Amino acid sequence: MKTFGKVILAGEHAVVYGEMALVAQISLGVKVEVVVGKKETDLLIRKAVELAGGKDKVGVKITSEIPIGSGLGSSAAVAAAIIKQVRNYFRKPIGEDELFEYTMECERIAHGNPSGIDSASVVYGGLITFVKGKPIEKLKIKNKLKLLLVNSGKPGETTREMVELVAQQRGKEKNIREIGKIAREIRDKLAKGEEIGQLINKNGYLLEKLGVVGKKAITLANKLREMGAAVKITGAGGVKTGSGMMMVIHPNLEKIGSVLRDEKIDYWPITIGAT
Repeated sequence: MKTFGKVILAGEHAVVYGEMALVAQISLGVKVEVVVGKKETDLLIRKAVELAGGKDKVGVKITSEIPIGSGLGSSAAVAAAIIKQVRNYFRKPIGEDELFEYTMECERIAHGNPSGIDSASVVYGGLITFVKGKPIEKLKIKNKLKLLLVNSGKPGETTREMVELVAQQRGKEKNIREIGKIAREIRDKLAKGEEIGQLINKNGYLLEKLGVVGKKAITLANKLREMGAAVKITGAGGVKTGSGMMMVIHPNLEKIGSVLRDEKIDYWPITIGAT
């Protein structure tokens, strides 16, 4: 049983304030196998096994392609994969809505008060819009979107700390509203098959203004922008060390990849709308 991670195309941080986030499932995933009689010690894994009805009966073996702490939804993907696989093992399939609620319970162990974005993307798949307290909308896009996920370094802060950093900022409201507007514009352009690079860069600059992107990531982003790329972080960001994953769009992704390989920076080619 395999579940997949996610990338936030637009709307991170603004989603906390009621704006829309545009979220896509990616091909990097988590595979889970049931192991009879294994005792789990990790709190999130133990909770997922328990919710699926496997407490004191089974454990799991997890194989993940998703870098941990990268903002790609690894904990939600792990939780959902465990719940689905254990329920299948006991021949009790689970529906999407119930799986979403169970995955959220596990996410509360990992993150305290999660937004629900990761759980929604992992469970419902594809490309979705997410607004807190509103039904999730599944989207279809006209053309496949190819991009690179580039690792700027693991953040030294938690998602909660980065959300609090933004909350303490004066005058953040204008930037938050603008990020929400950009997310809606990107949604509309993807539906029509239109170019989104300029909007991605605008979103990237606004996140830098919010103070959630560190110097290392800004330096790399500017270098790639000088090559004609559109760049933004995807996720909560970070300033002490790395800023997590960045998404990069460019007409010649191999050219970008060559530069990243020369600098020994990890990256992953991703296609949105491939399923």
